[in-house]
Amino acid sequence: MKSKKTICLILSAMMVLSVLAGCQDEPQVSTDPPESSTPIQTQEPNSQDTAASHTPELNTEEHSETYEKIHSILKNSEIYYLDDTEALAPYYEMAAQRKEAILDSPTEIVKSDEFIPGQTYTGTAYYVSPNGNDANDGLSPETAWQNIYKVNDADLLVGDAVFFERGGVYRLLGDRLNLADGVTYSAYGEGAKPVITLSQENSARAECWELSHEGANGEKIWKFYQDLGEVGGVIFDDETYAARVYELPTAEGWMALDVLPLDPANGICNEIDPMKIEEVVTTGTYPTVEEALTEDMTFVSRVDLTEVRFPSNFGEWRVYGGLYLRCDSGNPGELYSSIEIISRRETPDYGMDVILIDATAKGFVLDNLSMKYFGSPVVGSFTGCGGEMIQNCTFEWGGPCLLDVQTPDAFNGDYFVASDGLYNIANNTTIRNNYFREVGNSATFESSESVPDSMGTYTVEGNLIENCAQGIRTYLFEEEGVFDAIILRDNIILNSGSSMNNGCYEEPVAIDLGGIAYQFYKEIEISENILIGSTAAMIRLSRSDRFQYNFHDNVIAQDKDGLILTVCNDEVEWYWMKDAK
Repeated sequence: MKSKKTICLILSAMMVLSVLAGCQDEPQVSTDPPESSTPIQTQEPNSQDTAASHTPELNTEEHSETYEKIHSILKNSEIYYLDDTEALAPYYEMAAQRKEAILDSPTEIVKSDEFIPGQTYTGTAYYVSPNGNDANDGLSPETAWQNIYKVNDADLLVGDAVFFERGGVYRLLGDRLNLADGVTYSAYGEGAKPVITLSQENSARAECWELSHEGANGEKIWKFYQDLGEVGGVIFDDETYAARVYELPTAEGWMALDVLPLDPANGICNEIDPMKIEEVVTTGTYPTVEEALTEDMTFVSRVDLTEVRFPSNFGEWRVYGGLYLRCDSGNPGELYSSIEIISRRETPDYGMDVILIDATAKGFVLDNLSMKYFGSPVVGSFTGCGGEMIQNCTFEWGGPCLLDVQTPDAFNGDYFVASDGLYNIANNTTIRNNYFREVGNSATFESSESVPDSMGTYTVEGNLIENCAQGIRTYLFEEEGVFDAIILRDNIILNSGSSMNNGCYEEPVAIDLGGIAYQFYKEIEISENILIGSTAAMIRLSRSDRFQYNFHDNVIAQDKDGLILTVCNDEVEWYWMKDAK
């Protein structure tokens, strides 16, 4: 699998070039207050009805041209201001209903003489249960295996299936699940989806946390009972998390980083990319743990730097150290019923932080599994793989990890990498009816290597994506290979950028098609999606002068002062919500 370091460096270079190209003239930002949050049903740009119904808001020729450009791309779509809670209430209700339906989805895969991905299997079924025994044959629920390494050791054939017992938690202690060609991985029994996780234990025990500092104002800092690899996240009761205090390791020690929020409406200048709403800079100090943790429910991960060279690919090192959590209310092990920690694995291999890896596998099916608490993409693939079906699964809590360190100087955050849900899974693949939350990017395809001549159809539909660094992201760099179609349909994407990955490189966008080379597709359809809220733009596109995007019948809601659209033409074009109303 292509190292994400390479991908990040390529993307960083592209972003620098695009920003330099696109920021020659600062965008005009109106100081007039936005109009009321009346929904706009967009029409084709030449529609007489549209021009007539919105003439009062088109006060200037420039505004009119911008308005027409936005609506020529986002055809037949409803556009709301984010504070129009009454109008948006039905869409939030739809999201709640979809979440419940995905979490409660039954297993409907049955044995048949015909293999239909996501519906049937044709070969041998194997079973895994927390109450199983690795001495068993694994061929029935009564003779299930207990550990995932038995699945990896099995001689799985195309058409076989592996079923994990519902309600179980499968902790990958030094393992990962190696996927095989044409094999279905699903669930059996009753209850919640089986959880596959990199978290080593539930740390909600009082003995796991020792009070290391108590301040005069009630500050309490707790040290975890054992050293860990770099920690990317601490999650409580599967609902809340401690915020990471970003620090940069250097030869002298841990240097403080300051994550500066930028005002997307007024903080734009030639040196700042409006697509990234935070700037990370060094403060020039090496704080103590007490000085670093200035707020409640924050943490730092101070791994041992004595054997690390600088500059360094941080992911190559077996580095361990203390986890420090500020929790003023008391011992976290007594306050919560579940504490799950995302940390680097023992093996300093990039791939070992992946829960599932297909590498060269083709045509596998993931159904009704819950992947949680990970520090790299859940599923990683080479571009040449294809034919996958991923449905009815959840991908939750992917913590940001430090990839490499090149300099202790002013720092823009590119070295912290968000943990994606699905990475490079796109070749003739269907991703449907899944739930993503608190991960880097939910569904990402970014190829800097050669791709097959035919990539078939890439379908992402019926998913619920909330509080992720990005929603759906597709980046293509080479000048070969063609998708018959890219179809993004009926997805609900909420609060892009509002996640535990806020200090990472990824631009917070609901749908990002900003890196698509125009020769890579025959058809792109983005329809019937609900996109609500983003800390940067809602949508980013490439080359609108060359592409014929089939954008239609979507619902889009954004802050009054926010970006609705950016377009990477010869110059980056920024379109604000006020210009869409």
